[in-house]
Amino acid sequence: MNKYGPKEILLGTAKTCLLLVILEIFTTAFLPAMGVINFRPEFNVLIVLFLAFKLETPVLAWLIMIVQYVHSLFSIEGWAIGAFTGVLISLSVRYLKDMLDFSTAISTIIVVQIFQVAWFLATSFLLSLKLGDFGNFFPLLWQDLPESVALSILSPFFFFVLDRVWKVNSRAAGVAI
Repeated sequence: MNKYGPKEILLGTAKTCLLLVILEIFTTAFLPAMGVINFRPEFNVLIVLFLAFKLETPVLAWLIMIVQYVHSLFSIEGWAIGAFTGVLISLSVRYLKDMLDFSTAISTIIVVQIFQVAWFLATSFLLSLKLGDFGNFFPLLWQDLPESVALSILSPFFFFVLDRVWKVNSRAAGVAI
């Protein structure tokens, strides 16, 4: 397990936020310019899942809030529901961490997909609750599932990149690429 001091946390957070900004610009500007309008992968979810899976730090909730806040600059979604959901998912990851396997790319893809579905179930529920209309629950859930499959397929490579950003010990944390 890696121990992170304030310097490592600030540097890792800055690099992660820069990566998120680049990915958000790609998904909000370049994809629509190329004619891809209805496909907008939420890389913030993948980043939060990485943080929950691989980092052991007491400031994890703050890191999740920062990632969600940066994401909200490029989205009409508020940061609060995403941060709340991210913390809930990270708590469930903490309980299941010993059972999770990242030793192969396929196991990483499956685990990431399961947690993304849990994420989207929670956010769909919270948005439906906020709107006071659960008739939107399944449309809200369904709109995120195609992107989640694409993100799950990209997750081994994406986690490999974030392992380098956060200097995660690949044998201790498991790298599947």
